[in-house]
Amino acid sequence: MPLIHHENIENGEIGLWKISETADELYHLAHLSAQDEITFSGITAPHRQKEWLATRALLNALLDEPQQISYHDDGRPYLENNITNISITHSTGYIAVLLHTSSIPGIDIELLSRQVGRVASRFLSPEELTFCRIIPEHSNYRMLFHWCAKEAIFKIVPLSNIEFATEIQVLINDLSAESGSFHGTFHHKTGAIPITLYYQIVNEVLIVWGWVEKSLFNLKNNSN
Repeated sequence: MPLIHHENIENGEIGLWKISETADELYHLAHLSAQDEITFSGITAPHRQKEWLATRALLNALLDEPQQISYHDDGRPYLENNITNISITHSTGYIAVLLHTSSIPGIDIELLSRQVGRVASRFLSPEELTFCRIIPEHSNYRMLFHWCAKEAIFKIVPLSNIEFATEIQVLINDLSAESGSFHGTFHHKTGAIPITLYYQIVNEVLIVWGWVEKSLFNLKNNSN
């Protein structure tokens, strides 16, 4: 069972799974419900089948009993009949889950080898782009951190049509360690929402995560 990273955090936990099993092996680890069996029968792409099964296998490894994953209208996942909040992410060959009992979580993973420079202007502000390009040999590494961080914030925010370059700001000072924290901000039209982000490098994978209290978004939404 390739649960290669498991970390307890404040009111929650993180799991990172490396997909090395066959689809049949993952199927037996996933313990699908009748509802899941119907959903799974409609997934035809082999790589998508493995990602989908691995997500449920990972969740079973973190929790005491199988859980039913459903989705809000905006695509964010939730666990039926369970107060624990969940965020899910995948990258080539890996799945990660962030569970949090009291706040809205967001997590993203990316392979460190991924090149994002060609699309940097789509998700970075001019100031962020300048920061990332100060040291050319570190440019992609810094851009990847920003991308991962903004994806994590996007998964936290219960809103749609978010502009990554202007509405999500990331402030990173030091990336020399393999784990640490930095700050992000979601610029909602009713005000700025600060978000503390954490990161961990595990083998070839960058993990970035954070969470925000539900009440903070409720207050912002009620002010519209």
